[in-house]
Amino acid sequence: MFEFLARNNIPGSVDGTSSDAGLRKPLDNKLILDAMHFFPIGSKVRYFPAQRKNVVLESIVIAYGLNNYLVYTQNDIHVQEQDGSAPSFLLDDDWKDVTVREVSSFCLVIPDIGNSENELDYVSRVAIDNNGLFKRGETFTLMSLFAEKGVPHIDVQVRKKVLLKEGYYANHSVVVLEALLGTLHHIDQRQQCRIKTSIKVSLYLADDGEPFVCDLIDFSEYSLKIKLDGQEALKASLTKKRNIIVAIDLTDRMKSFVLKGKVLRRDDDYVVVSLASHLVNKQFEDFDLLAAIDLKSNLLQHPETQ
Repeated sequence: MFEFLARNNIPGSVDGTSSDAGLRKPLDNKLILDAMHFFPIGSKVRYFPAQRKNVVLESIVIAYGLNNYLVYTQNDIHVQEQDGSAPSFLLDDDWKDVTVREVSSFCLVIPDIGNSENELDYVSRVAIDNNGLFKRGETFTLMSLFAEKGVPHIDVQVRKKVLLKEGYYANHSVVVLEALLGTLHHIDQRQQCRIKTSIKVSLYLADDGEPFVCDLIDFSEYSLKIKLDGQEALKASLTKKRNIIVAIDLTDRMKSFVLKGKVLRRDDDYVVVSLASHLVNKQFEDFDLLAAIDLKSNLLQHPETQ
């Protein structure tokens, strides 16, 4: 039992009701299972403060908090399901089996890396006030890297920071995040808002191939739509799932992007490219959310972007 997980350690509950656990309705155990499925212990997550999607950091889920119990591994929690009844949880608490049928609080626990905001660029650091990250009561959105039917997102609220005195992470500071289970949803990357523009780009069919100059006509966070006017030789080569390279030189921004992707679809006039990686320090890295936001924010500054 970990008393710091008790709800009376923070003023009020996440939904504005009394902090007295006895007055709280039990959570939906099926929603807890969904959250566990998409945010398993040991998995990496990305997170950003509410209303500040440009401030994106990474962490890892190191434990769950169920009521007053702290669970460090998936092996220490088992689900008991019976027909016609809600699932319950069997926990291994110091070599003793504990059955939890009603959960009044479900938390995700991540390490408190005090200087994590230093990883950000200057503009992003300015967006964080002088008190830094993880103030009590502050709301964050967590994004899982586990994409099964879209990218899972869930909102969490900071319960507290605490220095663990026992367990696998004794003497380490952690952040306890109350999961707002009703906010769990998935975002299909293909359904991002598309923005019109007109920017010259170069397409390459191979790393050492000849460039084909085309026009980028619209973009979302993870895909580009490119016009193929006058590029008859190129069109025949752009078969579905073909790997290609797109180079974008934004001279007015003194910035350039070299992107790898696959042909998502093509017709006589256009090709849509799904982005997979980007060039960083002469090596290609995964085209993650931070890279997507960087590209999007720069394309938005172009005078031809509407």
